[in-house]
Amino acid sequence: MMKFKSLTLRIWFIISVIIFTIVFIISLAFTFIIKHNDEDKATHSLHLTHQLVLNSLTQNQFNKEIIGFVNHQGTYHFVFDKQNKQITFITGNEKKSDNPLMIKMGDLITNNDHQSLKETINDQPYLIEISHITDQSFLISYLPLDNKQNLLQVIMIGILVILLSLPLSKVIANNIAKPLKQLEGYTKRIANKEWDHDLDLKSEDEIGRLAKAMKEMKDALKLADEEEKKFLQSISHDLKTPVMVIMSYAQAIIDGMYEDSAEESASIIKNEAVRLEKKIKQVLYLNTLDYVLDNDKEREDVYLDKLLTYLIANFQAVNPDLSWILNIESKPAVLLGNPDRIRVSIENILENQLRYAQNIIQVSLKDSGSSWMIEIRNDGPLISEKDLNQIFKSLYKGDKGNFGLGLSISHKIVNFYHGNIKVENRNGQVCFTICYPKK
Repeated sequence: MMKFKSLTLRIWFIISVIIFTIVFIISLAFTFIIKHNDEDKATHSLHLTHQLVLNSLTQNQFNKEIIGFVNHQGTYHFVFDKQNKQITFITGNEKKSDNPLMIKMGDLITNNDHQSLKETINDQPYLIEISHITDQSFLISYLPLDNKQNLLQVIMIGILVILLSLPLSKVIANNIAKPLKQLEGYTKRIANKEWDHDLDLKSEDEIGRLAKAMKEMKDALKLADEEEKKFLQSISHDLKTPVMVIMSYAQAIIDGMYEDSAEESASIIKNEAVRLEKKIKQVLYLNTLDYVLDNDKEREDVYLDKLLTYLIANFQAVNPDLSWILNIESKPAVLLGNPDRIRVSIENILENQLRYAQNIIQVSLKDSGSSWMIEIRNDGPLISEKDLNQIFKSLYKGDKGNFGLGLSISHKIVNFYHGNIKVENRNGQVCFTICYPKK
C-alpha cells in the first residue's frame, strides 16, 4: 500500500483511484452495451439485405437499385455452389482475394434450411446468413464485426476523462487539506505559547468544529499559563518573605547585632520556619492532589456527623473565645471516600472561618435528599462580589488570607467525590455550603 507524507497527495491519489475505477467500470459497461447494440443493428441489416437479395434472385428482379442499397449497408453476398465449390459474385463489393474466406463459409452449410450464424474465421468474427436457392446453390451473406474501433473510442474517452479529472482532483485535495494545514500552523503557535494569533476558519463542518475546539483549548491553556505564572510569582513572594526574615535574624544572632534577646530572635526564626513549612506542605499537597485522588482506590465509610463533632471540638480548643454552634439534624450521615481527604476539605473551610469570625461560627449538617449538606457560617465581614467569584482559585487570597491554597484544595476534593461547594453572603453572614453524595 502506497504511503504519502503529504495529506494533499494522499487525498489526490485516493480521488484519482476512485475516478479511474469509476471510469473503468463505466467503460466496460458502455463497451458491452455498444457491442450488443452494434451487433443487433448488424444482425438486422444483414437479415434485411439477405432477404432482399434472396427475393430478387428467386424472382429475377435483381437490378442496380438493389445493388446500390446492399452496397450502402456494407454487407457482402455471393452464391456458392456446394458441389463444385464455385463462387458467383453478386453485388460487386466482394473481392476475389476473399475466396478462401468464402469457401470456409460455404463449408458451414449443413442443410437446405435457412442458417443464421456467428462464426470467427481467421480471428475475425462474422455474422453469416445462408439460404437455399437451388439443389446445390446457396446464397451466403456475411458482415464482419468490428468492435475494436468502438472499444478504442471508449478507451480514448476514458483516458480523456481521467486526464481531465487529475487536475480537478488536485484542486479538491488542496481545498480539503488547506484548513488542515492552517490547523497545523495554529497548533504549532499554541505549542510555542503564541496566544495572540487567532484562527480564521468559519466553516460549520467537522473541520470548523475542530477549529472551534482548538480555540477553546488555546483559551484554556492560556488561562492555565497565566495562572501558573501567578502561582510562581505568589509562591516566590510568599517563600521569599519568611526566608528573608529567618536569614536576617540568624545573621543578627551571628553578628551579635540584635536588639531583642537571643531567645526572642530564635522564637521569631522558629515561627517563620513553621509558617514556611506549612506553606511548602500545602503547595506540595495541592500539586500532588490530582494524582493522589486518581490513584486512591480505597474507599470506606466516612461518618460526617462524627467527623464534624471531632473537628469542632478541636477548633474550639484553638479559639475558645468564639461561640461554636453545631447542629446535626440527621445521623448517621455516611458517605463513601477517603477519610483523610474528606477531613481536609472541611478543615480548610473551618480554618478560613476561624480567621474572619468575630463572635460566632455555626455548623449544621442536613439531609438534602441524595446528598448530605454541610453549612458553615460566621458573623465576620461579608465577602465582596469579586472575591465570591474567585475565592476557590489557587493562590487567591482575601484581606486576611493566609496562603490562598486551602479553599482551592477543598474545592478539588469536593469535586472529585462528585459533590459541590459554594460560598455566599446570606442574612448578613458568610455561608459556605458543601454537599457530598450519600453512600
